[in-house]
Amino acid sequence: MATTEKSVNRRIGKTIAHKRKAAGFTQEEVAEELGIGNEAFSRIERGLVSPGIYKLYVLADLFKCGVETFLVESSRRPSDQAEHIAQMLMKNSVVDRTVIVSIVEKLSKHMTRKTGGRKEVEEQEILL
Repeated sequence: MATTEKSVNRRIGKTIAHKRKAAGFTQEEVAEELGIGNEAFSRIERGLVSPGIYKLYVLADLFKCGVETFLVESSRRPSDQAEHIAQMLMKNSVVDRTVIVSIVEKLSKHMTRKTGGRKEVEEQEILL
């Protein structure tokens, strides 16, 4: 498996683990819902194997989120990251969103100055 595929599987696995914990499920409960063993599900969360499209749909139903959530939240593409931030912002009041955006703006300016505007080596992976 290519390194980039491994990286994608790891990020998706982390997103699945995060969603599972936020929904209050154990690995065993989710494995049972998927019709697979505990070890198989553990390998998915650790990013050792891809969950497959069908399992992503089952997980989305179980965690009450869109199937795209697993791809968007684990993506390094700026447009996907912006979508993820937009989804998080929607859960807040207008006043709180304004504060959050202000903080992100300040942090972004600080980080741009700190790196001199250079792009990180990770930029290659953003296109995944």
